[in-house]
Amino acid sequence: MGHLYFITNKFIQYILSDQAFPEGFIDVEGDNTIQIDYLSHEWPILVSHYWASATVLVAGLVFAVLMPLIGLTLCCCRCTGGCGSRSQPFDAKYDSCKRQFYGIILAGLTILISFGVVCTFVSNEYLEDGVKELPLNVKKSLNDTRLFINNTKKEVDNLLVVNFDELEETLSNILEASGEIVKKKLGEVSKASVLSNLTAVVNGLGLIKQDLSNVDSLTRQLQETALQLDAALKECRSIIMKKLESCRFERTCRDILNRFNIQDLSLEANFSQILDNDLPKLPNVTATLKNISDFITADIEEEVMKGQQQFEKVKTIIQNAVNDNIPEIKLNIRKVGNAIKENCVKVDRVLDRVDSTIANSYTPTEQGEGLLKEFSPYRYYLCLGVAITLFLILVCLTLGLFCGFCGSRPEGGYRDDDCCNKGTGASYLMMAVWLMFLSSAFLMIIALFYFVTGVTTDRIVCEPLQNPTPSRVLNIVNRLYDVSAIHKLDTQQQPYSRPTPINTDFNISSIIRDCHRNMSLFQVLKMERLIDLNKVLEYPTSFGIDEHIDRLVSKIKLEGEIVILTPEAEKQLIKLSKSPLSSINFPAYTHVLGEKITSIDLIQLADALNQTASQLPMSKSEVKFSLTNQAMYLKVHQAQQVALMLDISQRLESTANQLQEHLRFNHSSLRHAVEHLLIEVEQAQKYLYNEGPTIVTKLAKEFGEEFNKHIDQYLQRIVNQIREDVGKCWPMSQAYNASIVAGCQKILNPYNGFWMSVGICSILFMPIIILCVKLASLYQKSDPYPGPLVEAEYLYDAYTDRENIPLASSNNKKKNARNKPRKKVTTAPCGNRSSSIPIGYENMSNPEIAVNTSANESRHPGHGGSVDYSAHLGRANIVVPTTSPSGGLPEAQPKPTWDFPNGGPPHYQNPISSEYERPPPYYYPGPSGPPG
Repeated sequence: MGHLYFITNKFIQYILSDQAFPEGFIDVEGDNTIQIDYLSHEWPILVSHYWASATVLVAGLVFAVLMPLIGLTLCCCRCTGGCGSRSQPFDAKYDSCKRQFYGIILAGLTILISFGVVCTFVSNEYLEDGVKELPLNVKKSLNDTRLFINNTKKEVDNLLVVNFDELEETLSNILEASGEIVKKKLGEVSKASVLSNLTAVVNGLGLIKQDLSNVDSLTRQLQETALQLDAALKECRSIIMKKLESCRFERTCRDILNRFNIQDLSLEANFSQILDNDLPKLPNVTATLKNISDFITADIEEEVMKGQQQFEKVKTIIQNAVNDNIPEIKLNIRKVGNAIKENCVKVDRVLDRVDSTIANSYTPTEQGEGLLKEFSPYRYYLCLGVAITLFLILVCLTLGLFCGFCGSRPEGGYRDDDCCNKGTGASYLMMAVWLMFLSSAFLMIIALFYFVTGVTTDRIVCEPLQNPTPSRVLNIVNRLYDVSAIHKLDTQQQPYSRPTPINTDFNISSIIRDCHRNMSLFQVLKMERLIDLNKVLEYPTSFGIDEHIDRLVSKIKLEGEIVILTPEAEKQLIKLSKSPLSSINFPAYTHVLGEKITSIDLIQLADALNQTASQLPMSKSEVKFSLTNQAMYLKVHQAQQVALMLDISQRLESTANQLQEHLRFNHSSLRHAVEHLLIEVEQAQKYLYNEGPTIVTKLAKEFGEEFNKHIDQYLQRIVNQIREDVGKCWPMSQAYNASIVAGCQKILNPYNGFWMSVGICSILFMPIIILCVKLASLYQKSDPYPGPLVEAEYLYDAYTDRENIPLASSNNKKKNARNKPRKKVTTAPCGNRSSSIPIGYENMSNPEIAVNTSANESRHPGHGGSVDYSAHLGRANIVVPTTSPSGGLPEAQPKPTWDFPNGGPPHYQNPISSEYERPPPYYYPGPSGPPG
């Protein structure tokens, strides 16, 4: 169907390449009335604009009028025997070629008709589908447009109201924390922020004290537990050795002595070394704890915090200075917010009017849907009737061609004749002819109606909507309807009431064009006439925010000297850096964990003692009892002392590592950390003393600029978003294009395709009718081409007066003629015939022939009395012999009046003649056929 639509649109562009009407043909007067006064002045331009479409319309009307008249004329002509209704029963010389040639051409035209019929059916179905889907598609587009408008309103409200409330809260927090902000900036610039690190060192002395206390406690506990375990193991070793020596003659006692070296049952040598050598040499944690306690008692933390508090006064001084201006600044910011909200209300009002206009479109849409449901079935069935009519014509043409190509020739009799012969094909073709004549006017009128309405709708509705910028139709609509009424603040004002257009750059055409360019609704609806976005950028100045910020900045000053480190604090920090905390040997603690505590596994030794005791005889009961008790003691020592020592070792190492980390303060050692921080604090003290007031003034100015920057950036964002991004019109453009597709492509294209299909089929009727009439005449011939002589005789005999022999008596005459015996005759030359007359017929004379000859002479003077135009058929000088009762040959009697060339009926072959002689083609013996 795409090719049909393409051809149709190209045809429409050809006959009406320009717009719907010439420039100036339709104008709008001041009172919103349409004036058409173009015809009386510039009618040649009007004619040149519409000549092609008018020519098509007139040609179609002429066709609709002439086709029935031509059909009536053809019907009358055929009723009188002309126009191919009657013809010679045998083919002329080139009839076979004509039959094939005409048939091929008619087959090609029939194929074209078949395409037209298919396009007619399909266009009608597509048109019906488009009409059914149109209301739903229009409602979907309206719903999508309303959804887009509502979402745009929410986006505008979020940008102008919600975001400004967030900005207002942020600015309020900045004003309330202005002192803190300036103080923090001052600390970063002067590096006085290291004072916080120094304060952290002093505050960490409490944690260091706690870690040292834990290390001291764990060390003492480990030493005491190790001594207890060592004494217990020595006692167990002595008892076990004594008992095993008393039973050494027993095999089991000797086995355990060989298996375990009981003499080595004690603490592991390495652990013993740690216990004897390393633990006593660990740092004197008690002394260190006392040192830390002295620092804390001397209030080193308080001394350091004095400098921190002195620096914190900067924040308080600045904050007190600006507190007087904060309420006024907040009030002005609130005024800016109210002005922005007023603009938001204006934008919402415009969008509400657009939404109201779209909502009012639902009623006409529903009314149109009702009309479509009511009248669309009539149109559908009318077009279906047109398609069925064309289909019937196509069926007749197809059957006619099928029978004509594949059927046999029609025979003389009706009983043995084939039902699908060429004669049947001729009947189908003539039926198609009469259907075309009967329906041509109806089909052409329907096609012309669809042509006029389809082309008019395409040029007045679809073409302007698809190309709105250069459209003259939309220019008229733009002048009739003022869309700028949505800008009016008076909501009671009717939208389209202005008498003359005011804003030529804001109309329906511009809305469609800008929307297709994906511009924002602010630009599409020309809202800059309501809201001057350039003035929005001037709000900080117009509402006095800049003035109040400058006044606030001028009050931020640094007066007096700031001492961030007192001499006493410095003295105690130096003393802290030289304390024993910096010389603790932390790696000494890491060797405690992981060493094996006992030389023999106590659990294995206890199990071996129990096994040995169980194998001793009853005579060694005392030894058995003692070994069992020692095994129990070993297990108790393993569960209590050994496990406790392992746990203490782990905690000691962990606490030592933690203490080491606390003493570093992100440096290699406590001494290095304190010295480095003291240097930085002294530099910051000098910087604040020399550059403090100047730096504070500079930071105050930067604070004011940063504050104004927040406001300016927000306002700039408002302007950019509203002007460029909020309400991008692409979704609305998509909904618009969907409506155009639903109305123009899904309805108008099939609509125009329908009249194009019907029109082409109707135009093809004329050559098809001519070919059908010619082929019908050719298909009715029963005999092939006999040759040039018979054809010439037929042409002559057709104009001679013949005796009309009744069919009822012809058979009797033939029977009488056959009952008479034949007589031999001798051949004699006659005329220009090259063959001989059968023997016995030389002297035959026929009075009928003589009469005919005299008649011929009277009709054709100058040829002589002996002229016989049928001599080449063997008719000249023929007499029919008769027989006597005795069987002799009497004289020849006159032959009855037969008009047979060879003395017999058609297809009769004289058995005596050696030459094939064809009878005259104008004889028809009737259904019964010739006798004999």
